[in-house]
Amino acid sequence: MSDSDVPKELSYQSLWGLVLSAGLAVAGLFALPVFQSFGLGFRPAFWLVLTVEAVALAGVVASVLTLHRDRELD
Repeated sequence: MSDSDVPKELSYQSLWGLVLSAGLAVAGLFALPVFQSFGLGFRPAFWLVLTVEAVALAGVVASVLTLHRDRELD
């Protein structure tokens, strides 16, 4: 068996980060009316939602890039 045939180990921490970031992104889709109900105008609420979505995107990217790690075979 060559080194290229060895499957990579799944990082459960990255998997949880991916799930939580995706959940944050989905919640952000529905957050605009919630922020407006607290008295924020459209533009401040929009920028707040945009920030939440950007953080979720960064979390998804970081999680996907670290999802698999090389196994160490002794």
